[in-house]
Amino acid sequence: MSSICIVDDNRPTLARLKRAFGAAGFDNVMTESDPLIAVSRIREHCPDVLIVDYNMPQLNGLAMVELLKHEGIVPNLPAVLLSGLDLSELRLAAFKAGAVDVIDKRVAEQELIHRVSNFAAAGHGNPAVLCQLREVRAQTPEAGATLLRMLERLSAWHDEPSGQHVHRVAAFAAAIGAAAGLGPSEVDMLRAAVPLHDIGKIGVADVARRSGREAGPTLDDLRAHTTLGHHVLKGHGSQALDVAAQIALTHHECWDGSGFPQGLRGAAIPVFGRIAAVADAFELITAIPNRPLHWLVNRARRVIAAESGVSFDPDIVRAFEASAEAMVDIKLRIDGAALALERSAQPALAS
Repeated sequence: MSSICIVDDNRPTLARLKRAFGAAGFDNVMTESDPLIAVSRIREHCPDVLIVDYNMPQLNGLAMVELLKHEGIVPNLPAVLLSGLDLSELRLAAFKAGAVDVIDKRVAEQELIHRVSNFAAAGHGNPAVLCQLREVRAQTPEAGATLLRMLERLSAWHDEPSGQHVHRVAAFAAAIGAAAGLGPSEVDMLRAAVPLHDIGKIGVADVARRSGREAGPTLDDLRAHTTLGHHVLKGHGSQALDVAAQIALTHHECWDGSGFPQGLRGAAIPVFGRIAAVADAFELITAIPNRPLHWLVNRARRVIAAESGVSFDPDIVRAFEASAEAMVDIKLRIDGAALALERSAQPALAS
């Protein structure tokens, strides 16, 4: 008959719907509780219909449909949004995003199956068409760049609503990379990929919750953001995303082998990961509030110099020192622009 992908962070709901659609004659019922992983699987397996829950952590159903629309997958893949919320408020936004229907989660299973089967039978989700789209996207740099920007916004919002943190780290990494002797195209690639270095943090709380740790994430859970980020970013046919996946996995490796998650040592750590580690350290130290900038920069330089040969590649530390003045200018420029934007958004004082 047809294939279907069901995305819902509630595992019992996934199991129930998988049984129901399987019994209804769907040949392949793919289920996923993580929407970001689901996006990757949809690209690979080209289902006929997508059912996605609206209320999910990390990426809600509406945002997931919008992401797939930007990639050209929706509306070729008919997307049905499920929600227990007031559908009158959600429906218009869902249709604008590209969904073909919005269904109350409390609807009878047989009605849901019939409504979804109608979309599958209409042929909107022709697998051959979707697979052709995937092949075209893999050959089109613009598609990878679009996805990169969307994921960057997602990562930035999780870290800091203003998004300045990821932009500062990216600019710092580009300055260090240039001082380390990378070519212009490599510097551009580094600048594009570094903003996603911590995207795996979005899934950390969910990992802890699924493991039943009500007290919150453990140190191992927090460290898992490296492998989670790598898993989300790898294998999309985009060089920039492949570099981002490499950085996500390796930016906490240490020159002396004491880092995580793989315990890589020395030159076994990819150079982009080594650069991102120093850029991230400089950003974290100089982001401390209510301290003079010159004091923060001097402290960062002392800390990073002390970790040369331990946490950081000595050559990258020397490149950092050579670009320290440029990095101060970068921080002033980015923070100044953010402050100006913040001020412009405030209402004028009454005279």
